[in-house]
Amino acid sequence: MKKYALVDGNSFYASCEIAFNPALKSRPVVVLSNNDGCIVAANHLAKQLDHYLKQPFERGGYHAAQKDSMMFQPYFKVARLLKKHNTAVFSSNYELYADMSQRMHAISAQFAPRQEIYSIDESFLDFSNLIKDDLTLYAQQLKQTVFQWIGIPVAVGIGASKTQAKLANHLAKKSSHCMDVLDLTCLSQERQDALYKTVKVGKVWGIGKQLSQKLESQNIVTAYDLKYSDPKTIRQQFSVNVERTLLELNGQACFPFHEHTLAKLSDNYAEKINEKKQIISSRSFGKLVEHFDDMRQAVASYTAVAAEKLRGQKGACQMITVYITTPPYRENVLQYQNQISLPLIYPSDSTVLLSKMSLRALKKIWKPGFQYLKASVSLSQINPKGAIQTDLFAPNPHYSGNQKSDALMLVMDQMNHRMGKGSLQLANSGLHQQSWKMNRNLMSPRCTTRWNELQTVKT
Repeated sequence: MKKYALVDGNSFYASCEIAFNPALKSRPVVVLSNNDGCIVAANHLAKQLDHYLKQPFERGGYHAAQKDSMMFQPYFKVARLLKKHNTAVFSSNYELYADMSQRMHAISAQFAPRQEIYSIDESFLDFSNLIKDDLTLYAQQLKQTVFQWIGIPVAVGIGASKTQAKLANHLAKKSSHCMDVLDLTCLSQERQDALYKTVKVGKVWGIGKQLSQKLESQNIVTAYDLKYSDPKTIRQQFSVNVERTLLELNGQACFPFHEHTLAKLSDNYAEKINEKKQIISSRSFGKLVEHFDDMRQAVASYTAVAAEKLRGQKGACQMITVYITTPPYRENVLQYQNQISLPLIYPSDSTVLLSKMSLRALKKIWKPGFQYLKASVSLSQINPKGAIQTDLFAPNPHYSGNQKSDALMLVMDQMNHRMGKGSLQLANSGLHQQSWKMNRNLMSPRCTTRWNELQTVKT
């Protein structure tokens, strides 16, 4: 019988902050998105503030928040509420979270012969061939080890399929008596069904908001309803993936297990780990950009990030797209947006070549006199890197993919992995004079990746 476990870091970003500042355990903690825009992570104490969002607040009447949940609230709308309740607020510390993610996944991997890293804070473990009398106890040992070694609390869900494991993980977090561990495979069918009835169909892995609305229109409201629907009807009315989800809820493993090792991973843990057919590097600026030199530096920097991701999945692209835009919702700012795609003669993963192409594209769409909010670089037509069909009459047929270029990119990636992201980069990225970089005014120290930001102990 197949048995999978899903290990998930609880409120991962907030937990990383608390791990290095134990005094925060008794305080609400939230983490903000790029440019300190919205709340993207909150610990359980911060989530308990949700009920204040629709209540009268101070003398200004009702609070400006429009959602009932603290998650994804614009920070400026809830800043007063957070301050009133002594909430610790942090900018996103991606370097710290990526390093802690790698440590968490490395520890989890020691508890199973196979691991599939699903996201920055989630990984599947294959428990199928483990000789253990009590998987719940074993999962508790895993949970305790992760917390003891790096201070990150995790929840573990176990099921006969990946969808069941995800569902078990969700239920483990919701039920206090589970102590963040739940094994659905050891429960009776009646007990499983009772738990399925408590889960909205939109909470099932792979069922999003739009799909859940369609299912609910067919009176499929809970995971239990989906589990006992007719598979053929579901496939006809929806898709084969929804049918597979139905079968997985019944304990039939349909989604394959994609094994990963840490040696295969790139440094970007903010995205799910798989081979992408398109890679986008995009971010809003910390302040509006008016000068071409600033935009050139930003585009070159974004291109370098995208190229590193491309090499991480051992791919090469043959199309690059650059997009720039002014703030679309500011009526007092002149509006302009444009994009252009340029093909490459030969597929490439070279930061040098891709940077030259992106800057060539930027020159074609740049218009002075505007205040730009955002730029993005997209790499597409991606295929596995390998032998290329060259042109006998090309002036330099081996410009992309030659051994010198590959060696240079290997050194750049190794240096940045060892010494920290951005340690070695192209000069056109602006080095340290990057006034356009996103605001992270509330960021905690990167104490696991920067020597000058190590924690100190006062005696």
